[in-house]
Amino acid sequence: MPKKREAELLAGQWNDEAMLTDEVELGKQVLYATDKEKHTATITFNAPEALNGLPVAGLELVGDLIKRAEADNDVKIIVFKGNGPCFGTGANASELGHYIGYKDGKSVDGRQRPTQRQRMLPDRNIVFGAFERVATECLKATVCQVHGYCYGAHMQLALASDIVIASPDAQFGHPAFRYLGCGPQNMYLWLENLGIKKMKEVMLTMRALTAAEAEQAGFVAKVVPREELEQWVADYCQAIALMPLDGIMMGKANIQMMMEARGKGIGTMVGWVGHGWCTNMSLEKGEFNFLKERRNKGLSKALHDRDQAVAPYFRMGGSLKKAAG
Repeated sequence: MPKKREAELLAGQWNDEAMLTDEVELGKQVLYATDKEKHTATITFNAPEALNGLPVAGLELVGDLIKRAEADNDVKIIVFKGNGPCFGTGANASELGHYIGYKDGKSVDGRQRPTQRQRMLPDRNIVFGAFERVATECLKATVCQVHGYCYGAHMQLALASDIVIASPDAQFGHPAFRYLGCGPQNMYLWLENLGIKKMKEVMLTMRALTAAEAEQAGFVAKVVPREELEQWVADYCQAIALMPLDGIMMGKANIQMMMEARGKGIGTMVGWVGHGWCTNMSLEKGEFNFLKERRNKGLSKALHDRDQAVAPYFRMGGSLKKAAG
C-alpha cells in the first residue's frame, strides 16, 4: 500500500472542494526528469496559465521529488525551473485559507475561525516541512533557474537553494507580506540571504526585488541575458558535477551544522507559528482582509486592487518588461 502524503492525511481538516490533491493532475504541474550523463535532476513547474502557482499538495510533491533526487546516486545537482512566463508565483492563492480550515466564503468574518491546531499542522508539516525544510536540508547541490516572477513559495525555494541564476526580468518577493502581514516567513532564510536592512525593506514596503538588487545583495549568483540563462545554468551544473558526490554531500552537511548554530531551526519555526498569527489577526476598519476581498471580488480583482493601492515602485504585479528596465 503506498504511503499517504501529508496532504492526504490532513485533507479532512481543509475544504476538500477548494483543494487539488489529484495525483495525475499534480504530475502534470510538476515535472521530473534526470540526465545521468550530466548528473542532474530537473524539477519543472508546469502550470504556465496560472503563472506556475502550485496547489498546496504540489508543494509536498516537490519535496518528494527532491528526496527522490537526493537518494539517486546518479544525481549530483537538482535544477528548478519554470515553464511559461515565469519561474513561479508560489502556492495557488485560490487555496489559501481553505487549507487551514476555512470551509466556505462565509467563514471569513471572524465567527467561524479555524482552530489553532488546524492552522499549525498544514503549515508545519507541508509548507514549512515537506517543502521548505526538505529543500533547505537537501544534501545535493540545488540550482534555481529564474526568469520573471519568483514569488511566494518559489521565493522560499530560491532562498533555500544553493545557487540562483536569473535573467534581468526576474522579480523576487513574497505576496504574504502584502496580503497577510509581516510575520509568515522563515526569517532565518531571509536574513541570511538578504541581510537585515534589505529584508526589513521588503517586509515593510512589500515590494519585489529586481534581479540586479538580488545580485547586489548576494542572493542571486549571476544575472545573465534571458536567451543565455539555460546555458549558464548548464555551465554551473557542469562545474559542480566535477566534484565527487561524497564531497558535495559532506560539504553541504557541514554547512547544515553551521546553519543550525546560526538559527535555522528557530527561523523555520517562526515561519509556521507566525503564519498562524497572521491568519488570526484582528483587522481594523478599512484594513485589507484578503479572504473577505477574495470572496467579494474574486481572486484576480482582489489582488489587483490591493496592488494598485501603492505607488508603482512597490507593486508586485507590474510589467516584467518594465521591471527589467
